[in-house]
Amino acid sequence: MTYVISDLHGCYDLWRRMLLKIDLKESDELYVLGDVIDRGDEPVKLLFDMMERANVFPLLGNHEFGFWECIASMPLGATIDNFMTFLDEKGLMNLSIMIYDGGRVTLEQYFMLSTENRAIIQDYFGEFMLYYELTVNKKEFVLTHSGLMNFSPEKDISVYETEDYLFDRPDFGKKFYKDKTIIFGHSPTMIYPENPDPGKILKAKTYINIDCGCVFRDRGGRLGCLRLDDMKEFYV
Repeated sequence: MTYVISDLHGCYDLWRRMLLKIDLKESDELYVLGDVIDRGDEPVKLLFDMMERANVFPLLGNHEFGFWECIASMPLGATIDNFMTFLDEKGLMNLSIMIYDGGRVTLEQYFMLSTENRAIIQDYFGEFMLYYELTVNKKEFVLTHSGLMNFSPEKDISVYETEDYLFDRPDFGKKFYKDKTIIFGHSPTMIYPENPDPGKILKAKTYINIDCGCVFRDRGGRLGCLRLDDMKEFYV
């Protein structure tokens, strides 16, 4: 079976509950469409759990991208007290954006790690893809974090800019491919006025948005997961 999930945002408890709900087996595949970190309570614990699972495939989200941009120039031995001395003007700007967008918890937990585990985290980020193309039961899917900015049906999926995979916010009527469905997260489905069931997976004509806003449970958000074999939806 093939599953997709997105925007876990450090919600380790919901992640574990979802794995039990879908009864993930070693023969299954689970694609995580970015934004694993920030905002929630346990982003680093969640990352380590994911990396131990050979059948879990992560995509890069804008939060991972921002975190990497922030730490890329730091030595592994940097501390919470001195890391800002290693940041140039761009790095300080990225840090400001990251903190504003809920990244403080990730940064603090990262600095609590040993240098060995920091290196493991950085190596794992290197495995995060920008997109996946899948065929399940003769249906074709394109997986990205946010959709595709500057989309053109004649454009090969591999030639978009990094930001195009990470920062799109398609409106309900946006058209993507005619012969395959694009699946993404990034924009909580509860913000779409067209969604008849806010907080659940949103299915438009050419795309499916699976970010059900799990980190915003106080506003009706939940964690959603979609099984591509039969399009069954799961929620915790």
